[in-house]
Amino acid sequence: MITDEVAGSPSTTAPELASANPASAETPPSLPAEMPRETRQSRHLEQALRFADEDLIEWMRRNPKELLDQRQACLRLLMKRRCAYGRSGGALPLMLTPMILTRQSVDFIAKATEILDRCIDKAINAYLRDPAVREQIPCLEIPKEWVEWDPGYPKPTVVSRHDAFFDGKTLKFLEFNTDNPGARVWADTYEEVYRTMPMYADLFSHTKRYDRRQMHALLEIFRRYWKDYGGGGTGAPRVALTSFKEYLPGSEWEILRDFLIEHGMEANFIDSREFEYRNGKLYSGNVRLDFLHLCLRFVFFKRFPREHQDFYGAIRDRAVLSINPFRASVGSQKEIMSFLTNPDNHHHFTEEEVEAIKAHIPWTRRLDETITISPDGRDIALIDFVYKNKDRLVLKIASGAGGQDVHVGKAEEEGQWHDLVDSVSGMSWWIVQEACDVPEFELPVLKDSKVVLEKKNVNLNPYVFDGKYVGSVCRTSDSKVINVAAGGGIMPVLEAQ
Repeated sequence: MITDEVAGSPSTTAPELASANPASAETPPSLPAEMPRETRQSRHLEQALRFADEDLIEWMRRNPKELLDQRQACLRLLMKRRCAYGRSGGALPLMLTPMILTRQSVDFIAKATEILDRCIDKAINAYLRDPAVREQIPCLEIPKEWVEWDPGYPKPTVVSRHDAFFDGKTLKFLEFNTDNPGARVWADTYEEVYRTMPMYADLFSHTKRYDRRQMHALLEIFRRYWKDYGGGGTGAPRVALTSFKEYLPGSEWEILRDFLIEHGMEANFIDSREFEYRNGKLYSGNVRLDFLHLCLRFVFFKRFPREHQDFYGAIRDRAVLSINPFRASVGSQKEIMSFLTNPDNHHHFTEEEVEAIKAHIPWTRRLDETITISPDGRDIALIDFVYKNKDRLVLKIASGAGGQDVHVGKAEEEGQWHDLVDSVSGMSWWIVQEACDVPEFELPVLKDSKVVLEKKNVNLNPYVFDGKYVGSVCRTSDSKVINVAAGGGIMPVLEAQ
């Protein structure tokens, strides 16, 4: 799940989203925010471009056969380009229209994403050196010794996706995916395939075109990190895209492998259980590897510990360069949201970073806390507060993924909510979070071979690579908990000229 609210300077608000007809353009009500009053009442920037999809939608309605033909061609091309989800290999559920952001919106989102990326890095570094901070993020999915292994470079997160709600005015982040952020290669391909469809020609004439922006950013990271931290000089490293063999074929990693080879970098799929670590070097058979790109959520590497000993040893001893480092997993723990939003921890951050935290991260607390600070700055007994404010809160497990164990208070009956709170109170691996209204947009969908408009819940997922914003992908769903694994759809995110 993800969220929505403001970025940047405390005196500015985001411009509107230039997308298909929003069901509501008003800022959603929320709990009292820990931000200056002038931020909440800041002026709304004049919108640079608003693209309403009426003409395109009308064309779709008048030309259902041509639409279906183009749609089928698009899906076939997606399959050829390896945009398939899950072991069944089905085409990714692509929506009929992309999302268009104004230039001002992109700048706004990029600034917030990059500032919060710095905050995550500072929190992880504080975790590494300060036992008091480790007590606030106690439930890692992987062994703590893995987190302590020095990767040989200073940045604790390199490739991340920050999941957010953006309604055109406000931007809120509900979780950070810092260990293995999904779709980081697919996003480029979505846009490439969309651009092959004639019905979008006019739309794309008003948007900025990138040549595989995220893959080029990954390539630059691999080259620079190898040169600066891998001892590789000017030569290209031999890269292992590392996962389990059953997950690699037909995945986005085939796209990345081909891209790296296209640009002169040898890359291969290697199952992490099949490495051999000998004489201080890591091998696949007799082929020495220099660089690992981890393509699996880190918790999976806990499986098959006997078979993984060589893999663990090479990373521990820095016999290979590895991205992301294991310590990045601290940023994916939802307890980090509690750490960031607790005023007691704001001495770790600059004034600009604190303002971004207050503006963009909803109030969050671990459920093992007793007396704490409420969203409006009052002392409260946490569990009593959770009991009495069901409609304003969400409960979720701290390490969940794919929409797992997310309970929206508004959707729960009073008795169910109290039973749930009773069952998880005192558990440090559960959090309570301020609920944020999910942005709704009317989007065209195919039903019975006809185009109709339906309200969809929408989130925005900005990517940040090595501290820089490199674009976004958008997900939609009928459910308030938005996730592709739970049946959501995908929209490319384009930037208006």
